[in-house]
Amino acid sequence: MKKIALDSVFILVTCLSLMACTDYFETDSGTALKTDGQVYSNEQEARSGLFGLLQGLQTIGDNYVIMGELRGDLMTVTDNSSQDLHDINNFEVSKDNPYLKERAYYALLNNCNYYISKLDTTVTSLSNGKAEKVLYPYMAEAKAIRAWTYLQLCLDYGKVNYTTKPLLDASATDSTKELDLDALLPLLINDLETVLPWMSSSDTPLSSAWIAGNADPGFASSVSYESYMARQLMLPVRFVLGELYMWQEDFYKAAQTYYDLIYLDKLKMSGSRNLLDITGTYLSSKNWPNQFSSFNYPDILTAIAFTDDYKNNASNLHDMFNTSYVLAPSTALINTFDEQYYYTGTKTVSGDLRGQTGTYTTKTTTIGEKDVAYPYVTKFNYLYANGDYYISPCRAALIYLRYAEAVNRLGKPKFAFYGFLKFGLCEYNIDLYKDKDALSGEINGEPYIEFGQSNPEGQVASIFSGNTYGMHSRGCGYTERNESYQMETCASLHDSIEWVEDQLMTEYVLETALEGNRFHDLMRIARYRGDNTYLARKVSAKFPEGQRTSVYNKLLNKDNWYLPSIK
Repeated sequence: MKKIALDSVFILVTCLSLMACTDYFETDSGTALKTDGQVYSNEQEARSGLFGLLQGLQTIGDNYVIMGELRGDLMTVTDNSSQDLHDINNFEVSKDNPYLKERAYYALLNNCNYYISKLDTTVTSLSNGKAEKVLYPYMAEAKAIRAWTYLQLCLDYGKVNYTTKPLLDASATDSTKELDLDALLPLLINDLETVLPWMSSSDTPLSSAWIAGNADPGFASSVSYESYMARQLMLPVRFVLGELYMWQEDFYKAAQTYYDLIYLDKLKMSGSRNLLDITGTYLSSKNWPNQFSSFNYPDILTAIAFTDDYKNNASNLHDMFNTSYVLAPSTALINTFDEQYYYTGTKTVSGDLRGQTGTYTTKTTTIGEKDVAYPYVTKFNYLYANGDYYISPCRAALIYLRYAEAVNRLGKPKFAFYGFLKFGLCEYNIDLYKDKDALSGEINGEPYIEFGQSNPEGQVASIFSGNTYGMHSRGCGYTERNESYQMETCASLHDSIEWVEDQLMTEYVLETALEGNRFHDLMRIARYRGDNTYLARKVSAKFPEGQRTSVYNKLLNKDNWYLPSIK
């Protein structure tokens, strides 16, 4: 694949000399925008600059996965791994660890700030006699990239040096301020909330893609760049805003925001699932990995697409999982898949089919006189399109999982378990079960739980019509008919919410393992519960028995969750 930026993109970030900020904003990254007084005042210029920002996402893509998974419980090191990878795995990272990408994050943020400061959103264009502010969507996407990048940086390092001003010389460095997550979230949320009215205003561009899902800057589905659909290279504003609401624990806004994205982008729960034959003896269908390899929207809403034509900026993850074999699935990951039960419709067999038939495989090697089995990650074999590997920070399955997590926290555990995990969210299923014990008492006309059941003849029902499958069925068969797959009876609503939350966290493993989210997912649940032992217990479980206690004790201290800053 050729580089995804246009030829008019140039380097932005100048080296700063002020000690407090030099280490943050210096970069040798090729992430690039114009700096010669450029004002983005038409769509061609705006697109050029925006694709420069996307190159910045390429520089941090692998890091997003490595730091998000190797510090979690699902990925581990091997005998081939470098000391630097062992240090990340053991929470002993030094400031000179080459896998730290703090500078690259700040370089991207600085470029976002420059682009936003130079984008002229007052520019209008006549379309069918109507004046439209054509650069609104570009501003929205740039702010989404900036907010997402700040969030990831803060979650990894505990604090950020925050500014919305481009730092082009040392005199501007006094505009930065150090913020922790609680101080950062309101600023990012307010910034993104200001762009939401643009998405339905009378002077916003009326391209079909923008109106449908607001996930891209006005690019219709037919618009492509270097063999990729342009809309799939963008971070949906509502996805990023939903993430921010989750960390702020504003579950109502989170549920509504994820629901709006699901509805506007028509994200039906995919029927992609692996199936056994009725006897449970052989694989009759292997459809689950198709959602990755086909690269079809809306299964993959956003991809960080790599290229080896731009600063050798190809993803190394596939090689790290396979050829060099320095990263591997952990025993804790494999056990999670093995502990599930697949229901054929007539019998139950062990294991979730998203494991060895999609996420990992086991290869046996003879060493001496013994056969030794080694687990290899295979999921990234499918994350391949247009000649290059890609990473997907936002896909439909993740959005539904986030939605269910928020709805559960709003006091609707039955809806999250039965509606989402067991039966599947669609007009048919909700209408069938809404008055039965499975869902009764939890559907009370909330706008974020409208899948057509209130008006079967309406537009919402037409989007979510027909039957669909529960998320758990993607690897565990016909869960809608599995009578043993039931909610546990708990003493209180609070206990029910935490029990369902545990099931959702397991589903995150089964569905999104090794995609870059895990350590932050564990952090978020520990934050909800005010319980550091939650994360410490999960992560320490992947270590050999002799190491578990020391790792557990280390992670009881929240300071040890974060990477060392270069300052």
